[in-house]
Amino acid sequence: MHIPDGILSAPILAGFGVASAAGVAYSAKRAEASTGANRIPLLGVLGAFVFAAQMVNFPVGPGASGHLLGGALLAATIGPWAATITMTSILLVQSLVFQDGGVLALACNVFNMALLGVWAAWLPFRSLSKAGHPRAGLFLGALLSVLLSAVLALGQVSWSSGVIGEKLWLFCLGLFTITGLMEGAISVAAWEAIERLEGRAGHGPAPGRRVWILAASLCTALAGAYLASSAPDVLEYFQARSGISAANLDPQWLRNAVAGLAALLTLYAVSRLVVKLVPRGQQQN
Repeated sequence: MHIPDGILSAPILAGFGVASAAGVAYSAKRAEASTGANRIPLLGVLGAFVFAAQMVNFPVGPGASGHLLGGALLAATIGPWAATITMTSILLVQSLVFQDGGVLALACNVFNMALLGVWAAWLPFRSLSKAGHPRAGLFLGALLSVLLSAVLALGQVSWSSGVIGEKLWLFCLGLFTITGLMEGAISVAAWEAIERLEGRAGHGPAPGRRVWILAASLCTALAGAYLASSAPDVLEYFQARSGISAANLDPQWLRNAVAGLAALLTLYAVSRLVVKLVPRGQQQN
């Protein structure tokens, strides 16, 4: 689902760049107002879990694989605003450190997965939770999160390249549907486990138990290194079958400059967010 550099057109990059910047900035303000200090550690451990889970690709069809996105799980656990910030941080690290998704295409990936993906999951979850069916809401939200993010990503690539194959589109959407169904099942199971570990059914959270989430993250990452499918994900499969190749549009110095600037801005933004979220009494300790 991570779009690489050299594929998207300049208007797509510019338009979604502005939209992503505005969306993430607004989400940061809302996260500051809505996230309690006791929830901040959970952002970190859940971010680690989703990051590790995204490393595990599972086969979804002939020659293609999928992986957990995690937007639905984050939204259901820590709320949509904090989920957007956490997903954005994950995508930044993946792009700048692991070259999973392009640096110049980062804004499009953020919009697809951290903004659209999170809210597509949150709205069904919130609505059905009010009706007394949170599991059904989370499952439906996870499925919609994957499908809508996939449709937008495929549209961005197709629009930029001018290559639109209806049969290949439908086949890839079928593969993404399988991915979404698996995302729904994993999200519900993980959400129920986190709810128990956090003591939601009892009398408040149990922060000491969050170490189990970190342990699960480590186990997931180690298992992914040995058991993950080596097949390309569905978006890469679409690019290969369409004959779309990444054009060498940007010199290496530009990529390095953008990566360094993005890393500095990320560190500054995260530092500012933590300072604002943590109560002053805790900052002085």
